[in-house]
Amino acid sequence: MNPRPKVVNIDSRHAYYAQEQAQLAAIGADMVLAKTKGDDDVIRVCADADIVLVEASPVTAKAIEGMTRTRAIIIYAVGYDKIDVAAATRQGIIVANIPDYCTEEVSDHTAALLLAASRRVVIMDRNIRAGGWFDFPKNGPIHRMKNLTLGLVGLGRIGSGVVRKLSGFQMRTLVADPFLKPADAPAGVELVSLERVLRESDLISVHVPLGPQTRGMFSTAQFRAMKPNAIFVNTSRGPIVDEEALATALREKWIAGAALDVTVKEPLDASSPLRGLDHLIITPHYGASSEESVPQLRATVMDSVRALLAGHWPPYPVNPSMSPRVPLKPWSDFGRA
Repeated sequence: MNPRPKVVNIDSRHAYYAQEQAQLAAIGADMVLAKTKGDDDVIRVCADADIVLVEASPVTAKAIEGMTRTRAIIIYAVGYDKIDVAAATRQGIIVANIPDYCTEEVSDHTAALLLAASRRVVIMDRNIRAGGWFDFPKNGPIHRMKNLTLGLVGLGRIGSGVVRKLSGFQMRTLVADPFLKPADAPAGVELVSLERVLRESDLISVHVPLGPQTRGMFSTAQFRAMKPNAIFVNTSRGPIVDEEALATALREKWIAGAALDVTVKEPLDASSPLRGLDHLIITPHYGASSEESVPQLRATVMDSVRALLAGHWPPYPVNPSMSPRVPLKPWSDFGRA
């Protein structure tokens, strides 16, 4: 008799898994909620797991080698840099993410940070709460939005959403994206080099995945290349930015301001050089969150799980060219009578 399929969440951090458990029970599968600490713990709880769910914990090659029965690792996120995809591929394990659940939210949040930083909204508010009024610190003038140049690094789902939402301000828009062909650039967008984005943009927003080529890609040289009135915004991944270099750029007024929804370490250390900087806005990696996005995220994770257990590919495999341990039918056939 075959055992019931087992789905293990290795770092369950919330109190709302009843929906997932009920869906799995309805198809004869079990869900285990774990809070693992380190590779050995992951190997122990996933030894007989058919599917592994991840929220924020790293999944290393060592841990993956211990997943002898696992068909897939699914992350509750867009980014999958915490998972050793190459190791999973070697073991015949599919890695899947949820790339579309928070496109609207992160592009909304990015637009909000760009506007708040360029109009000095937060620094004015801080000053008034401290008893001031017109005496807020001015690290450069406030310009009419229409006269500014918006520069984006990366034009995927979220970057495209930012362009769409800010189009009403009629800013000149530059984009650096090595994977985008000039003919595919949206109307009103000029595809240029990263160097030109840094040199010519007043507002710079980053929308790239974290990987070997992007880790630390914004450091001293990049901040030095920006205009003195530039605003830098990062809502992608914290390690893309050298935080010491950014702190120096703000203290030395190489740039006028910055806004971050992500940092290298979260929560931010009390000793971080980013704390206490007047011209920096920080939000707690909350850009993807809304009353709509979280249910969509959970529903798509469950779609992926149910598809896999029914013998189909999930909707968003990260390594679609690999040979899975169990032969699978196309996702497009899932749910058909």
